[in-house]
Amino acid sequence: MRFKNRSQAGKMLAKELSAYKGENVIVLAIPMGGVPVGYEVAREYRAPLDLVMSKKIGAPFNPELAIGAVTWNGAVMVDQELVDRWQVPRDYIRGESNKILAEMNSMLDELRVGQGNFPKLYGRIVFIVDDGIATGSTMMAAVEAIRDMGPKDVVIATPVLPSELVDTLRYVAPTVYVHAADDFEAVGQYYEEFETLSNERVKEYLLLANQA
Repeated sequence: MRFKNRSQAGKMLAKELSAYKGENVIVLAIPMGGVPVGYEVAREYRAPLDLVMSKKIGAPFNPELAIGAVTWNGAVMVDQELVDRWQVPRDYIRGESNKILAEMNSMLDELRVGQGNFPKLYGRIVFIVDDGIATGSTMMAAVEAIRDMGPKDVVIATPVLPSELVDTLRYVAPTVYVHAADDFEAVGQYYEEFETLSNERVKEYLLLANQA
């Protein structure tokens, strides 16, 4: 299965989320690719759209290997088994976490201009939306950080993910998707159009979604 673009994927994902119609929903999109998907979901549910960020901590010997993740609000999750196996120093994790946190907050400050303070989540249904999930590590970190803010429930929502990841994510939070792929290699392979979004385009989506 391939989506024409993120807009089409978002509209299809919105239909899969129909069980939450009538709830007090807020959509938190993971930039950059999750924003156009989240925009379509927010528009369908007449819900506010905002951003949430989580990034992996790469291993010292291989930056692509995730040994943990950091969220925008400073929460750090590590894969203790990998950390112990590779004897990753605590100082390395602390240093990488601080660097990643500074980068994320700088980006959010740029993208959220005019959005005000981070929204209150208490008692609301929170959709965390991305354009695709590859490993799940950053998504799971985002879920835990959001859950600490007192929402009624947190829902993982994505157009595509590997089929073998579904049960793992559902153990963390309700997981809604359009396509679970058996031959998953990369998110981009499931989109005909997979453009890189500029900061200005992300700001436009936020402005449009949150117009009174």
